[in-house]
Amino acid sequence: NCGTPIPGTYLDRCGYGTRLPFLVISPYAKRNHVDSTTTDLTSILRFIEDNWGLDRIGDQSLDAIAGFISNHFDFGAPRNHRLFLDPNTGQP
Repeated sequence: NCGTPIPGTYLDRCGYGTRLPFLVISPYAKRNHVDSTTTDLTSILRFIEDNWGLDRIGDQSLDAIAGFISNHFDFGAPRNHRLFLDPNTGQP
């Protein structure tokens, strides 16, 4: 039960769903970083919109209220190294 719907909104929007782990894999990801910011899948969309100066999707899309994921990254230092994993063991 979502409670009383707000007039003019979609009736199937009930807020955040099940909690899921959010793992950032990037050469710019902070090492051993844990963040307690509430995020969801639209947080990725919001990051893309904010990073490239794009507008929000609109039509009540949840990217407008999504949590920020930019604090997972450190863009201050250039990253020129590459990480290759052993396909059999998954080890670096």
